[in-house]
Amino acid sequence: MTRKTAADIYEVQPYFQRFNHKNNMTRQGMWNESAGKVNKLRISNMKKFIEGNHSGYGIPDWGFFNGARANLENTGFNVNMPNSYGNSWEPVSNRGLSGKYPKPEQNFSKWHGSPEDASKLIKKLSLNFFGADLIGFCRLDRRWVYSHWFDEETKKEYPIRFSDEPGFEQYDKPTQLEDKTQVIPKEMKYVAVLLYEMDEDAMATSPTLTAMAGTQVAYSRISYTTVSVAEFIRGLGYNAIPSSNCTALSIPLAIDAGLGQLGRNAKLINPVFGPRCRISKVITDLPLEVAEPIDLGVTEFCNQCKKCAKTCPAEAIPFGDRSFDPVNECNHNGVLQWQLDHKKCADYWAKVGTNCGICIRTCPFNKGRGKIHTLTRWLIKNFRFMDPLFLKLDDIMGYGKFQSPEDFWDKE
Repeated sequence: MTRKTAADIYEVQPYFQRFNHKNNMTRQGMWNESAGKVNKLRISNMKKFIEGNHSGYGIPDWGFFNGARANLENTGFNVNMPNSYGNSWEPVSNRGLSGKYPKPEQNFSKWHGSPEDASKLIKKLSLNFFGADLIGFCRLDRRWVYSHWFDEETKKEYPIRFSDEPGFEQYDKPTQLEDKTQVIPKEMKYVAVLLYEMDEDAMATSPTLTAMAGTQVAYSRISYTTVSVAEFIRGLGYNAIPSSNCTALSIPLAIDAGLGQLGRNAKLINPVFGPRCRISKVITDLPLEVAEPIDLGVTEFCNQCKKCAKTCPAEAIPFGDRSFDPVNECNHNGVLQWQLDHKKCADYWAKVGTNCGICIRTCPFNKGRGKIHTLTRWLIKNFRFMDPLFLKLDDIMGYGKFQSPEDFWDKE
């Protein structure tokens, strides 16, 4: 039987084209004038709410946000920029060690082991030492690699190619050419996908600065973990490309790695954290023991639930069925999914001065690790006719409601 992949689930159409990093909403403010104005308004409103000491925008919340971002700022780690600082395609061991330690190019023996052994090593270090909460492995489906990457310095886009394409056959290491074309060696067929839980109490205060600080903690952890995993793989004698929100789309790769399903809110729904997680990945030529997508019953549940659409103040989340038709250039063309209007989402971000998070807070899959929640997730997966009952119970129990930021600070 042919292994089912994220591309099968998305029912990728013949006219599909790889997504251009330039069209990601986080990049548009750098070349799209209207998007740039929205970004400026967001920062302006954040400042206004902090100066006004609004609930969730107080000085402790501002301090929390700064502390959460500290490692990103200190290391210069830009989660959206490929081949830069922590996302560098060059080994970190080649930089800043003043010759004190050996370097990978000194031709130590390459480690040899089975894909199972390699996966076991990476999992042990990622979860026990480097700071990830969950990890999965998959084959690299090139359809999820960006067609182009966007350079913040030049404000231009440049192609991402593979070494089995004509004219690029000589490259056996991840390379950025003088014309800024990036080349991924054809042997880099595997991906380690890493998940990071966002704090449940912080996210319960969405859309405040308190909640945004919670997301930044996850990104700071990404800046440590992703580069550590990549450097470990390089230490074994293999190539590695660390990637947060760059180089490739995270959610389809997480689906291929068996870490969850796509929800109506365009978030990965993980069986442990629901949508309350962030994702990074490391692309490598080290053979790994790959997983396959899992079915948690998310699609069927989202078809009935629609709570994220009902509670979205921007009306950016659709009430209807999944579609192949994008709302605008921010959506992927030729894949079956709920098509969000990301520009409406960005407009609301500007209004509240944060990255919102209401669709994460109100999602019924946003629960902790308790036995009752574990049982409920199992029932949703195996007895889908019970979905309406669980939706009613979710409302009765008051899950997903806004929690006061003051309560966040008072809670032990």
